[in-house]
Amino acid sequence: MTLRQTSPNPVVRAGLKTLAFGVAASFVLLFAVNAHSAEAQPTGTFGPEVSTASVAGQTLTASGESSAISRDGYTVTDPPAPEPVPVPAVVAAPAPKDDDEDDDAGAAAAPAASAGCEANVVPTPGPPAPGSLQDIAYQAVIGYGWGEQNYYYLLALWNRESGWNPAAHNASSGAHGIPQALPGSKMGPGWESDPNVQIDWGLRYIAGTYGTPCEAWASSEDRGWY
Repeated sequence: MTLRQTSPNPVVRAGLKTLAFGVAASFVLLFAVNAHSAEAQPTGTFGPEVSTASVAGQTLTASGESSAISRDGYTVTDPPAPEPVPVPAVVAAPAPKDDDEDDDAGAAAAPAASAGCEANVVPTPGPPAPGSLQDIAYQAVIGYGWGEQNYYYLLALWNRESGWNPAAHNASSGAHGIPQALPGSKMGPGWESDPNVQIDWGLRYIAGTYGTPCEAWASSEDRGWY
């Protein structure tokens, strides 16, 4: 048996050549596109461009003792000093009565308190603890109509005189008790140790001699006693 080789049809050969050319062209285009795409891929990090600008520093110029200061084209001027607040003059308190006088008799004729005593400043710790000796005096001061501020003057006054100790006694003068009555016996029965007797007498003495604890404190400030 003899095999016979036949040549392909010319049309088929032309088609095969066209197909081969198309395949080759496709490979060429494929590589060309991939290479371009690889170059176009982002790196994933971006570095911002930083540019350095030249900025002039601030300047401050001061000369002598002038209150005006030039700064970058602006002028800063100190405000004028405030005017001083006038302080009322302290009015001298009247002279105390003689020790032998009946202090209680002059209560109705007590001098009016002047505004000058209020120039004296004393601590204001607030109302005292209920039931304390200071609270007894506080309630009495309010009862006199003097107000809370006068209680603070009384508090400062008797802190200075006796420390609010009913047994406080001045051996050299004979003054005794919370208000340091001179002599102590003038306060009446219970004068030696009863704080209620001593506080009551002391407030009546202040009312009759000075008018208010504020004025009594002013006298103590001026002369060291009231």
